[in-house]
Amino acid sequence: MNYSETRELHDLLFSFMDMFHEKFLYSFRKNNESKTGMKKNHVKIIMILYRFKNLTSTEIAKMLYMEKGSVTTLIDQLTESGFVLRCDFANDRRKSLVSLTDSGKAQIEIVIANHLQSMQELFQNVDSDEMEQFADNLKNVVKFMNKL
Repeated sequence: MNYSETRELHDLLFSFMDMFHEKFLYSFRKNNESKTGMKKNHVKIIMILYRFKNLTSTEIAKMLYMEKGSVTTLIDQLTESGFVLRCDFANDRRKSLVSLTDSGKAQIEIVIANHLQSMQELFQNVDSDEMEQFADNLKNVVKFMNKL
């Protein structure tokens, strides 16, 4: 790729991120906090655990681009709330795997339902052909990103 192509991709990625945060994440967060009382970073952690099942706090920290100590504090809070649990890593007692409890799974289902409601409100005036094209484009983006 030449410089101008790379620059265009850079600008598109950051435009997408800005709009994604504004249009989706802000709405999700506002809706979640009012309906569940959960803070955004707690929601991020249980959402990641919902997708990946068992992770170390280091893996979670890397996915969230956060310091491990900050993630450990958040996991402690989620453990106290009964949403996650830690279990010893099979080969290394210094590490532990974090996973969702049944209560955490129930909580993430509430969060997802809130997200779906926000999305329905956001997309209510979008025509079905555009929605189909948007979904296809997102599938292609995810497929491409998985190759990287």
